[in-house]
Amino acid sequence: MLVSVIIPYFKDERNIYSSVSSALKQSYNKIEIIIIDDENSKHSQYILSKLRNKKIKIFKTQKNSGVAKARNLGIKKSKGELIAFLDSDDQWKNNKLKEQIKIMEREK
Repeated sequence: MLVSVIIPYFKDERNIYSSVSSALKQSYNKIEIIIIDDENSKHSQYILSKLRNKKIKIFKTQKNSGVAKARNLGIKKSKGELIAFLDSDDQWKNNKLKEQIKIMEREK
């Protein structure tokens, strides 16, 4: 089951790498990471261009439209059966997705 991890990005250069890294380190690895660049500046393009991994896809908004619209765009671009939101200044523990999926499957 593919999980789409949606990360809205807006002027958070200090934290984006650790946030994405925490998603990539998940023990459940059937994921795609969708970063929505809601800053859409040359600087943000430079910062996000350093995040190279086949699981990462980066999309841009036309202008700063806010976190809700950025998340909605991420949902539209996702291919996963499940959606997980991760803020650009947050980090996950390595088993977060595995544990959540285990609980969801048990509660079916």
